[in-house]
Amino acid sequence: MGVSTASRKKDGAAELVSALEADLLSGAFRPGEWLKQTDIETNYSAHRFDVRMALLDLKTRHLIEHVKNRGYRVINLTDREREDLIETRTVLEKAAVQLAAKRRTPQDIAELKAMVAQFDAAIETGDLDVLRGLNGDFHDRFYKACNNLTLAQEIKALRQRGLPGARGWRSLGAIRRSNDDHAQMIGLLEAGDGEALSALIDRHLNRWREGPEG
Repeated sequence: MGVSTASRKKDGAAELVSALEADLLSGAFRPGEWLKQTDIETNYSAHRFDVRMALLDLKTRHLIEHVKNRGYRVINLTDREREDLIETRTVLEKAAVQLAAKRRTPQDIAELKAMVAQFDAAIETGDLDVLRGLNGDFHDRFYKACNNLTLAQEIKALRQRGLPGARGWRSLGAIRRSNDDHAQMIGLLEAGDGEALSALIDRHLNRWREGPEG
Protein backbone atom coordinates (compact mmCIF):
# COMPACT_ATOMS: atom_id res chain seq x y z
CA MET A 1 0.00 0.00 0.00
CA GLY A 2 1.38 3.42 -0.95
CA VAL A 3 1.94 6.30 1.43
CA SER A 4 -0.86 8.87 1.37
CA THR A 5 -0.25 12.45 0.24
CA ALA A 6 -1.20 13.69 3.73
CA SER A 7 1.37 11.36 5.34
CA ARG A 8 4.11 12.52 2.96
CA LYS A 9 3.32 16.16 3.76
CA LYS A 10 3.41 15.44 7.49
CA ASP A 11 6.76 13.64 7.20
CA GLY A 12 8.24 16.48 5.15
CA ALA A 13 7.20 19.11 7.68
CA ALA A 14 8.48 17.00 10.59
CA GLU A 15 11.88 16.55 8.93
CA LEU A 16 12.14 20.27 8.27
CA VAL A 17 11.19 21.09 11.87
CA SER A 18 13.96 18.78 13.10
CA ALA A 19 16.53 20.38 10.78
CA LEU A 20 15.54 23.94 11.67
CA GLU A 21 15.37 23.11 15.38
CA ALA A 22 18.88 21.66 15.32
CA ASP A 23 20.25 24.79 13.64
CA LEU A 24 18.36 27.12 15.97
CA LEU A 25 19.66 25.35 19.06
CA SER A 26 23.23 25.12 17.76
CA GLY A 27 23.44 28.86 17.18
CA ALA A 28 23.40 28.74 13.37
CA PHE A 29 20.88 31.61 13.54
CA ARG A 30 21.43 34.74 15.59
CA PRO A 31 18.87 35.84 18.20
CA GLY A 32 16.48 38.24 16.48
CA GLU A 33 17.50 37.10 12.99
CA TRP A 34 14.68 37.12 10.45
CA LEU A 35 13.78 33.80 8.83
CA LYS A 36 12.77 34.29 5.21
CA GLN A 37 10.52 31.54 3.89
CA THR A 38 12.11 31.68 0.46
CA ASP A 39 15.59 31.21 1.96
CA ILE A 40 14.40 28.23 3.99
CA GLU A 41 12.84 26.68 0.89
CA THR A 42 16.17 27.02 -0.93
CA ASN A 43 18.61 26.15 1.85
CA TYR A 44 16.64 23.16 3.13
CA SER A 45 15.23 22.00 -0.22
CA ALA A 46 11.77 22.29 1.30
CA HIS A 47 8.29 22.85 -0.10
CA ARG A 48 6.46 26.07 0.78
CA PHE A 49 3.72 24.22 2.65
CA ASP A 50 6.29 22.41 4.82
CA VAL A 51 8.06 25.69 5.57
CA ARG A 52 4.85 27.30 6.76
CA MET A 53 3.96 24.33 8.96
CA ALA A 54 7.48 24.18 10.40
CA LEU A 55 7.50 27.87 11.28
CA LEU A 56 4.14 27.55 13.03
CA ASP A 57 5.45 24.57 15.02
CA LEU A 58 8.60 26.42 16.10
CA LYS A 59 6.55 29.49 17.02
CA THR A 60 4.31 27.36 19.24
CA ARG A 61 7.43 26.20 21.11
CA HIS A 62 8.69 29.78 21.48
CA LEU A 63 11.90 29.19 19.54
CA ILE A 64 10.84 31.83 17.03
CA GLU A 65 8.27 34.61 17.10
CA HIS A 66 5.91 36.07 14.53
CA VAL A 67 5.79 39.83 13.97
CA LYS A 68 2.65 40.98 12.18
CA ASN A 69 3.26 42.18 8.61
CA ARG A 70 6.96 41.32 8.87
CA GLY A 71 7.36 37.60 9.33
CA TYR A 72 9.23 35.27 11.67
CA ARG A 73 12.42 35.84 13.60
CA VAL A 74 14.52 33.92 16.10
CA ILE A 75 13.47 34.52 19.69
CA ASN A 76 15.60 37.14 21.44
CA LEU A 77 14.92 37.09 25.15
CA THR A 78 15.35 40.21 27.23
CA ASP A 79 17.45 39.97 30.39
CA ARG A 80 14.23 39.93 32.43
CA GLU A 81 12.70 37.17 30.33
CA ARG A 82 15.86 35.08 30.67
CA GLU A 83 15.85 35.62 34.44
CA ASP A 84 12.23 34.44 34.61
CA LEU A 85 12.99 31.43 32.43
CA ILE A 86 15.92 30.31 34.59
CA GLU A 87 13.86 30.84 37.74
CA THR A 88 11.06 28.66 36.34
CA ARG A 89 13.52 25.98 35.22
CA THR A 90 15.06 25.97 38.68
CA VAL A 91 11.69 25.37 40.34
CA LEU A 92 10.72 22.57 37.97
CA GLU A 93 14.10 20.86 37.87
CA LYS A 94 14.48 20.84 41.65
CA ALA A 95 11.06 19.20 41.88
CA ALA A 96 11.95 16.71 39.16
CA VAL A 97 15.16 15.54 40.83
CA GLN A 98 13.29 14.90 44.07
CA LEU A 99 11.10 12.47 42.11
CA ALA A 100 14.07 11.04 40.24
CA ALA A 101 15.89 10.30 43.50
CA LYS A 102 12.97 8.04 44.46
CA ARG A 103 12.24 6.53 41.06
CA ARG A 104 15.65 6.09 39.41
CA THR A 105 16.55 2.66 38.09
CA PRO A 106 19.90 0.90 37.59
CA GLN A 107 19.44 1.44 33.84
CA ASP A 108 19.10 5.20 34.40
CA ILE A 109 22.37 5.27 36.29
CA ALA A 110 24.24 3.10 33.78
CA GLU A 111 23.13 5.14 30.79
CA LEU A 112 23.91 8.47 32.46
CA LYS A 113 27.39 7.33 33.48
CA ALA A 114 28.06 6.31 29.89
CA MET A 115 26.95 9.75 28.69
CA VAL A 116 29.29 11.52 31.10
CA ALA A 117 32.17 9.37 29.86
CA GLN A 118 31.25 10.16 26.25
CA PHE A 119 31.17 13.88 27.02
CA ASP A 120 34.54 13.67 28.78
CA ALA A 121 36.10 12.01 25.73
CA ALA A 122 34.55 14.61 23.42
CA ILE A 123 36.09 17.48 25.39
CA GLU A 124 39.44 16.61 23.85
CA THR A 125 38.09 17.22 20.34
CA GLY A 126 37.08 20.77 21.16
CA ASP A 127 34.03 20.50 18.87
CA LEU A 128 31.52 22.80 20.57
CA ASP A 129 28.62 21.68 18.39
CA VAL A 130 29.16 18.07 19.46
CA LEU A 131 29.55 19.07 23.10
CA ARG A 132 26.37 21.16 23.07
CA GLY A 133 24.48 18.22 21.60
CA LEU A 134 25.84 15.81 24.21
CA ASN A 135 25.05 18.28 26.98
CA GLY A 136 21.45 18.54 25.84
CA ASP A 137 21.16 14.76 25.51
CA PHE A 138 22.44 14.32 29.05
CA HIS A 139 19.90 16.72 30.55
CA ASP A 140 17.06 15.12 28.59
CA ARG A 141 18.07 11.66 29.77
CA PHE A 142 18.63 12.80 33.35
CA TYR A 143 15.10 14.14 33.75
CA LYS A 144 13.66 11.05 32.14
CA ALA A 145 14.62 9.38 35.43
CA CYS A 146 11.85 11.29 37.24
CA ASN A 147 9.43 8.99 35.39
CA ASN A 148 7.03 11.85 34.69
CA LEU A 149 6.90 12.44 30.95
CA THR A 150 4.98 15.71 31.18
CA LEU A 151 7.47 17.21 33.63
CA ALA A 152 10.46 16.02 31.60
CA GLN A 153 9.00 17.49 28.40
CA GLU A 154 8.28 20.84 30.02
CA ILE A 155 11.84 21.04 31.34
CA LYS A 156 13.23 20.26 27.89
CA ALA A 157 11.01 22.87 26.24
CA LEU A 158 12.08 25.57 28.69
CA ARG A 159 15.75 24.68 28.28
CA GLN A 160 15.46 24.94 24.50
CA ARG A 161 13.65 28.28 24.72
CA GLY A 162 16.64 29.70 26.54
CA LEU A 163 19.31 28.48 24.13
CA PRO A 164 19.18 31.21 21.43
CA GLY A 165 21.45 33.94 22.73
CA ALA A 166 22.44 32.05 25.89
CA ARG A 167 25.89 32.54 27.32
CA GLY A 168 27.86 29.52 26.27
CA TRP A 169 31.01 27.96 27.66
CA ARG A 170 33.85 30.43 27.41
CA SER A 171 36.73 28.21 28.46
CA LEU A 172 37.83 24.61 28.64
CA GLY A 173 37.59 24.87 32.41
CA ALA A 174 33.92 25.84 32.20
CA ILE A 175 33.22 22.82 30.00
CA ARG A 176 34.97 20.47 32.41
CA ARG A 177 33.22 22.03 35.39
CA SER A 178 29.86 21.43 33.72
CA ASN A 179 30.65 17.74 33.22
CA ASP A 180 31.99 17.45 36.76
CA ASP A 181 28.57 18.69 37.91
CA HIS A 182 26.94 16.00 35.78
CA ALA A 183 29.08 13.31 37.40
CA GLN A 184 28.14 14.57 40.87
CA MET A 185 24.47 14.66 39.87
CA ILE A 186 24.64 10.99 38.94
CA GLY A 187 26.33 10.11 42.22
CA LEU A 188 23.63 11.82 44.24
CA LEU A 189 20.91 10.32 42.06
CA GLU A 190 22.35 6.83 42.58
CA ALA A 191 22.47 7.47 46.34
CA GLY A 192 18.86 8.67 46.31
CA ASP A 193 19.85 11.94 47.99
CA GLY A 194 17.14 14.25 46.66
CA GLU A 195 17.94 17.18 48.94
CA ALA A 196 21.62 17.37 48.01
CA LEU A 197 20.75 16.79 44.35
CA SER A 198 18.24 19.64 44.45
CA ALA A 199 20.88 21.98 45.88
CA LEU A 200 23.37 20.95 43.19
CA ILE A 201 20.82 21.56 40.44
CA ASP A 202 20.22 25.05 41.82
CA ARG A 203 23.95 25.81 41.67
CA HIS A 204 24.32 24.27 38.21
CA LEU A 205 21.50 26.31 36.70
CA ASN A 206 22.39 29.59 38.36
CA ARG A 207 26.17 29.54 38.05
CA TRP A 208 25.83 31.81 34.99
CA ARG A 209 25.22 34.65 37.44
CA GLU A 210 28.86 34.32 38.42
CA GLY A 211 30.10 33.72 34.86
CA PRO A 212 29.39 31.40 31.88
CA GLU A 213 26.49 29.00 32.28
CA GLY A 214 27.21 25.25 32.48
